[in-house]
Amino acid sequence: MYQQPYQMQPRRSAIPKVIGILMIIFGSLAILGNLIGLVMPQDPKLMRIPEWQQLQHVSHIFTFVQLPISVLHLIVGIMCVKYKANAPKFAMIYGTLAALHTMVNLVVTVVWVKPAMEAIFKDLGGAAEAMKMGMGIGLVIGTFIGLAYPLLILILMSRPAAKAACTN
Repeated sequence: MYQQPYQMQPRRSAIPKVIGILMIIFGSLAILGNLIGLVMPQDPKLMRIPEWQQLQHVSHIFTFVQLPISVLHLIVGIMCVKYKANAPKFAMIYGTLAALHTMVNLVVTVVWVKPAMEAIFKDLGGAAEAMKMGMGIGLVIGTFIGLAYPLLILILMSRPAAKAACTN
């Protein structure tokens, strides 16, 4: 009996699966964080400060915008792990929305939130300076991560190998 020589089957790219696993993990954490942020009780002392009430209002708006993006994040992650044909397209949509959300968050924070926080904490003396520095460092790191991750998804899921792997 004649046997055909073993032919290696072309392996599909692991990019969608790896990106999908990361998206499932981070999407789930983002949904959980958003929901916890909405139900956390507020300090009654802070709620008497008008600027704090305004900051809470802005925070809730950003959370309500972020929540559907986080749900999309999770759904696209599942699609990527399953190598669904539309996964690359939806990953591009998610990456674009997440990057835009980060940029809008940066602008709103620099233009509106940071000055309001400085007004709230102006009576703290030296602690106010430490808080301003902490906010600045947090803003830089948060923006870097908030842009790096979606850009990584956009770059990797636009690769021809990633697109070709998604056929289900």
